[in-house]
Amino acid sequence: MPDFPLQRNLAELKKILDSDPTSIEAANRYWSALASFGGNDVRSGGYAIEAFRASALASEEGTVALARAYQELFRKTGEVPRAVLFDEELRQTLRRRLSELSGEERGLVEWVLSFIK
Repeated sequence: MPDFPLQRNLAELKKILDSDPTSIEAANRYWSALASFGGNDVRSGGYAIEAFRASALASEEGTVALARAYQELFRKTGEVPRAVLFDEELRQTLRRRLSELSGEERGLVEWVLSFIK
């Protein structure tokens, strides 16, 4: 039987994210809730894009947050970024942001790009 309070909580977090899709904080809260939904980690690449796409388009920090989410997903499940989930606007943004990033952050974005080129 589904746990309706959990569904309501997740729905509330999604509403908050939808009201401010560029908010990295809202995206992180939604992503975290998906990691422990009913005691299960239900995250996927599709959810990573859903949570972080707008923030990735809006800022360097959002781009890094998307890359970190994918790295975390890979470590937990083995799922790698899939090109089909990245539209051309998002791909171009990730490529453009490489020149703005350095160190670990640049490495994370390069890692994502290596799968979606």
